[in-house]
Amino acid sequence: MNFDLTEEQRAIQKLARDFTEQEIEPIAARIDREGKIPAVLIRKMARLGLFGMTVPRKYGGTEAGVVSSILALEQLGYAGAGCWWAVAMNNSVPAVVNTYGSEEVKRKCLPSLGKGRLQFSILFTEADTGSDPKMLTTTAVAEGDSYLINGTKRFITFGSRDGYATLYAKDDTGRCSCFLIEKNTAGYTTTKTWELMGGGGIEANDVYFENMKVPRENLIGEKGDGFRLLLHWIASEKIEQCAANVGIAQAALDEAITYSQQRRVRDKPISRMQGIQWLLAEMKAKLEAARWLTYRAAFLEENGAPDWMTVAAATKLFVAPATMEVVEMARRIHGGYGYTKEFKIERLYRAAAGASAIAVSLEINKSIVGAALVS
Repeated sequence: MNFDLTEEQRAIQKLARDFTEQEIEPIAARIDREGKIPAVLIRKMARLGLFGMTVPRKYGGTEAGVVSSILALEQLGYAGAGCWWAVAMNNSVPAVVNTYGSEEVKRKCLPSLGKGRLQFSILFTEADTGSDPKMLTTTAVAEGDSYLINGTKRFITFGSRDGYATLYAKDDTGRCSCFLIEKNTAGYTTTKTWELMGGGGIEANDVYFENMKVPRENLIGEKGDGFRLLLHWIASEKIEQCAANVGIAQAALDEAITYSQQRRVRDKPISRMQGIQWLLAEMKAKLEAARWLTYRAAFLEENGAPDWMTVAAATKLFVAPATMEVVEMARRIHGGYGYTKEFKIERLYRAAAGASAIAVSLEINKSIVGAALVS
């Protein structure tokens, strides 16, 4: 088993690390506070080739692959701001379009990735749906050569930004179907951005549809087969989220090491205390386990392993709580200062907390893995 990254993967990893250090870290606190990623920053990420890494070159992608995108997300997550979501959404959603969309649909939207002016979104969540597609209230009713979309979606990342999205709605057969839509066109409106506890930059909105017309040819995959496509995206998103959380946990460990070496008690740095060293050692062990679980899940996805979606769920089951534990231990090492906004650890703590709730709860993932084991 080869655990070494390729030369190309190491180059992408360094590219993302340098970008995070030079472009994101200096303004991470402002992004977190304002909850919005500067448009110029998004365009820079696109120009670096961080969008469309899972898309063929003929459609404007880079073909770097899932593992490379995960390596980039890990580095972007290090800042503790929500910038990594722009890279995640502009890789996992286009990957679904590329896998299941028609040639016409792919050529319509995928070439926009390289410019960074149009942002991809996914529209599934509603106020009462949870993870159950049978509860969808947003409808897509066939009328002539179009579908009429009516309903409301909740917590839509980049919902108010121009671009494309995959919409999951109940079709006229009562089943879930997936459609490519263009945001901010007639019949599409949004609310103000939700204020979230952490991860500023997610830019989550509610979206309202009122007789929005979507061409029939914008159906992605087969009619009524939308839930299968949704499961594909959700599994990809879990791995992306784990990668970002690994980056957050690495940042927490680094912050804890630095603080423990600078904070002195009785003329000695607290890093010399056995209790502090034990905490750091435990953090390192949890972090490395989380990192390699995430890399393996990405490798299985990239190679189309039959059980990769189950592995994605199992990976999140471990990585989300493990990284939160790492960040919590780092906060404890900081003492009272860990509860202030003067130190980065406070931002990291809030950023890591979302993983247990966003994009399928840990309890649902337990059900996925458990069912797979006894099926």
